[in-house]
Amino acid sequence: MRKLLMLALAGLVAQLAGCYTVNQAALGNFITQTVQPGMPLDQALVRMRTEGFYCNTSSAGTVTICTRNQERLLRGSCVERVDLVRSTTSAQTLGSIDVMEIRCAKF
Repeated sequence: MRKLLMLALAGLVAQLAGCYTVNQAALGNFITQTVQPGMPLDQALVRMRTEGFYCNTSSAGTVTICTRNQERLLRGSCVERVDLVRSTTSAQTLGSIDVMEIRCAKF
C-alpha cells in the first residue's frame, strides 16, 4: 500500500512540475503528420484548430500564423508557432509549412 501511495505522489509531483518539455524536432514531425502541402487550406486550418492551435485567418497576405500555448506550471509558458503559406497558384491551397522556433518565457 505504501508503494502505491508513493507512486501516486510521484505522479502528482510530475504533473505539478509541468511536464511539457521543448522539443523542436517532435513539433516538426507532429506538424508534418497533421498538415501537408497541397491540401485545401480550410482543411489544414480545421486540423490545426483540432490540435489546439489558434490561427489568424485574415484574408490578406499569403501566410496564416497558427500558435499554441503550452503551459509549464513552474517555469512559465511556451508558444509553438506554425506558419501556413498559401500556394502561389491557388489561394485556397496550402503551399508550404514553416515550423518556427518554440519560444518560452524566461524567468
